[in-house]
Amino acid sequence: MVRKAAAWLLLAALLTFIPSRTAHAGVPTADNLIGGQSQTFTLTDQYNRPRTIAFPTDRPLVLMLGDRGGSEQIEPWVRELYQRYGDSIEIQGIAILRGVPAPIRPIIRSQLRSRAPKSVLLDWGGAIADMYRCQSEVCNVVVIDRQGRISTIVRGGVSPERARLVCQALDRIR
Repeated sequence: MVRKAAAWLLLAALLTFIPSRTAHAGVPTADNLIGGQSQTFTLTDQYNRPRTIAFPTDRPLVLMLGDRGGSEQIEPWVRELYQRYGDSIEIQGIAILRGVPAPIRPIIRSQLRSRAPKSVLLDWGGAIADMYRCQSEVCNVVVIDRQGRISTIVRGGVSPERARLVCQALDRIR
């Protein structure tokens, strides 16, 4: 019983420690990615199903990338964009899990299965986070047109100004 409690305390400490220790430093604030082509990539979701993001697509794509701190900001963004655009856009969440040790990954998958009924792609190594120059502790919103060109990148929680920037980009490419 004591060992089990100690194991859970260790797990909680690791999950608290990992994002701050492994966050990607030196992310530039100016985005020279805007107007560039997004690369094709494949990640698995919390159900261990692979998903490939490739272009062209049927609808504009909004990627919502966040580490543990940024994940709290994703749901308000999704709610805001679905209210405005419904199914005319595709929204895909990506959990940035850089540095999570392999033995803990099944626990993370299980937690995500219980919390997120929709597919959440898992970026264990941080390659996709690096590709879009994601900042830690915030939601990174990447708007991509049907051909795969990056239309805009906004970082942070929903605010009137950030929502305006994302909606302007979506209105241009829809």
